[in-house]
Amino acid sequence: MRFWLSACVALSTTAAMAQHPHLNVPPKGSPDRVQVLGTVIDSLTGKPVYDCLVEYYGRDGQRRSISSVNSDGRYAMFIPAREPFELRVEKENGYFNFQRRMPPIAEGTSQLRMDLMLRPK
Repeated sequence: MRFWLSACVALSTTAAMAQHPHLNVPPKGSPDRVQVLGTVIDSLTGKPVYDCLVEYYGRDGQRRSISSVNSDGRYAMFIPAREPFELRVEKENGYFNFQRRMPPIAEGTSQLRMDLMLRPK
């Protein structure tokens, strides 16, 4: 019985992972792989905002990846080049939601810095 339960859990986990395209990051060294990184900053004080999430949405409007923001306000994630995208910070206590739509990143760009400024409520 335990084996059957373990097998079912393993199969459902594998199937769930296959349905999440954000897990398919282009391989290291690929011209389609871009590291987007930056700092999340309070627009009034200039101080880092930490313990929040930066979300990457693809051109289809689906969330593809999430990056947590560390205690210095920094985040980083890998996204594919040559596709328009959007970064969001939502439901952060004390701040308005943030959204920034971006055009495609040129192939061959390995890194793009995007600092995000949150506006206090």
